Amino acid sequence: MRYRDAGVDIARAERLKQRLGEAVRSTWRTGVARLPGGFAGVMDFPAAGAGGQALLAASMDGVGTKLHLALATGRVADAAGDLVYHGANDVLAHGASPLAFLDYIAQSRLDPEVVLAAVEGIARACRSVGAVLLGGETAEMPDTYLPGVVDIAGCMLGTVPEGGLLDGSAVRPGDVVLGLAAAGLHTNGYSLARAVLGRSGLGLDDLLPGGAGETLGAALLAPHRWYGPALGPALGERRVHALAHVTGGGIAGNLVRVLPAGCRARVHASAWKRPALVRWLVETGEVPEGDARATLNLGIGMVAVCAPEEADRLARDLARAGERVFPLGSVLAGERGVEWTEDPGP
Repeated sequence: MRYRDAGVDIARAERLKQRLGEAVRSTWRTGVARLPGGFAGVMDFPAAGAGGQALLAASMDGVGTKLHLALATGRVADAAGDLVYHGANDVLAHGASPLAFLDYIAQSRLDPEVVLAAVEGIARACRSVGAVLLGGETAEMPDTYLPGVVDIAGCMLGTVPEGGLLDGSAVRPGDVVLGLAAAGLHTNGYSLARAVLGRSGLGLDDLLPGGAGETLGAALLAPHRWYGPALGPALGERRVHALAHVTGGGIAGNLVRVLPAGCRARVHASAWKRPALVRWLVETGEVPEGDARATLNLGIGMVAVCAPEEADRLARDLARAGERVFPLGSVLAGERGVEWTEDPGP
């Protein structure tokens, strides 16, 4: 089973994004950071004054089809909160701290309990990341949405301190690539996951095969992890050269976004053990390895690139902060891109 068999064509979406670029860039003016493939848009923050001591970062996303599982299990609040964590990690990837969030909630006919649960989940996550829930919008559109479903999207705003912008320009050959474990699928790959679930004949209340006693529902709805508390100190000390938030496109598709020209990352596929949920999805769905790597996070939610002399210390600090850290690979001199190797590495 491939991602496009579940209704999602990544290649087609990428071609469309490339065509949108001209229209987007036509609005840019002096003060906009040129971040090809950035996780958030970044520009001068006028409120910082003439000195320009701060930058404004903004990221927009939606929860996606994870909401179908959330509705089925009564966990809309949790899934809505995942949107905040996703946005917070996106701005974090450029060195920003969350500032404010705006949400959009739409249904064919607004269900007060569903909407309230969504807003409460968003507010709880905003408190967790230190962002203000500044406002939002609800929409009732019976001719646009199917009955019984909900769509939730939102925009995260963040601020980058002076000299703190991460744009990948500091990455050099010889740098070390570290991976921070994900809590689950986070907020990507759910069209494929739901298709595999339907094919398997199992339900959300059934135990995850090969898991540690958790149900498929619990595994699929594991929350999107927020990496700010663990990475904050290292960012403040300028010890990280780049961060890549692993979302749609998988590890390689997101890591390449922070590599400068002349740098090529090598990722060791056996450097970490894939979680039981990922193994089950790939095996049950007979998902080709290339599709699995391009669709799922494979158990890695954030990638940090640092100088080789910082790698051990950074890994220890992140572990002390509660993260599981894996040495994924390294940066080599070469054509910009990411290559996979089955070599276990050092």
